Amino acid sequence: MKVGLLLVAYGSASFKGSSALRSMQEYAAQRFGLPVRWAYTSETMRCRLARSRTKSDSVFKALSRMRYERFTHVAVQSLHIIPGGEYGTVLSECAHAAADLGMHIQTGPPLLSSPDGQEASSLQNIAELLVRHISDARATDEPVVYMAHGTRKECAPLYDELATIVHALDPLVFIAAMIRKINGASVTHAPALPDDELGALLPILQSCTPLGKRVWLMPLLSLVGRHATEDMAGDSAASWKNRISKAGLLCSVELKGLADDMSFVSLWLDRVDASLKKLYAAP
Repeated sequence: MKVGLLLVAYGSASFKGSSALRSMQEYAAQRFGLPVRWAYTSETMRCRLARSRTKSDSVFKALSRMRYERFTHVAVQSLHIIPGGEYGTVLSECAHAAADLGMHIQTGPPLLSSPDGQEASSLQNIAELLVRHISDARATDEPVVYMAHGTRKECAPLYDELATIVHALDPLVFIAAMIRKINGASVTHAPALPDDELGALLPILQSCTPLGKRVWLMPLLSLVGRHATEDMAGDSAASWKNRISKAGLLCSVELKGLADDMSFVSLWLDRVDASLKKLYAAP
């Protein structure tokens, strides 16, 4: 038996995102004493990394390389936020590798999906971490908006559930996504935003932000990449920062991904630990 770890992310070409990935690899290697490899689910990102001569394996290619190195048992951990299309690719390529390469593979779920099926308690824990993740410079009467990527998949309600729990912990913390839900009914209380649009949140922010106070904008993303630096904090008129400013509100942006926070890193690595225990127990 030769055991290894494969961490899987969307990918990042930014310095900050790449630094977070390197740090996470070091934490994982130190904690488990095992070789750690990377795979990326975004074909666009893999091509971009390849052009800069940076290693850029898909999940199946990374597992194939590990099989060539005689790894027989691999714990695969997704760093995605939701079990959407990207995670579906992870599962598909792991199944392909297990069948074609004869490997024992155990996958760990994305952040908003519990490894033991106990989503309610898992989301409660994540909500508490998100509240603690906010900058200490934020005043308690200043709203915070977490920008999520969003999804058109059936797992979209996970964002609503998380928003509801976060709202109960701090009524001034909101979650909104860049991608609209399809055929997803929004509930009527504050944290669940119609179609997950920032536009629907702006009137709420205008009504709850005291004069002279700021709206804090943070990414609900694993890594700081293009979505955070351009869609959220960029200089274009369509960026969330500028839309909030255009609504007459002061806006402070904190470019801090979840993988930059050891609390979330530990949570992901706990899932690796659970996967390893299952691998070691396998025949």
